[in-house]
Amino acid sequence: MVNYYDHQQTVKESIIAFMRQKGYSRSTFAKLTNIPRTAIDQLLLQGEEKIDISTYNAYILQINQRFNFAEGNLLKVTPKPNLLPSPPAQTERSALAQEALDGLEQILDVFSMYYKK
Repeated sequence: MVNYYDHQQTVKESIIAFMRQKGYSRSTFAKLTNIPRTAIDQLLLQGEEKIDISTYNAYILQINQRFNFAEGNLLKVTPKPNLLPSPPAQTERSALAQEALDGLEQILDVFSMYYKK
């Protein structure tokens, strides 16, 4: 059995990369893994409160089981995604998409009439 506690930084980076890839917030991740939100914060933010070794390893095993990760999967360094915007594709919007965007624009116009700073 792997002692994940000895690799906290790598595990943290892997979990954060996975969460970003899936679009999970810390609250969503906590609900999906059935791990308390405060514990997720301790795992990812590494604040003043430290989790003991056995609890830390238990949480990581729980994450592995929930997402069907192999035992050492979180120990692999995951490359960070390229967050630079790609050039816009030259495509036309469908009529339905254009209608939805026009409706949103009308809602924003009405909102701006009533919104006071």
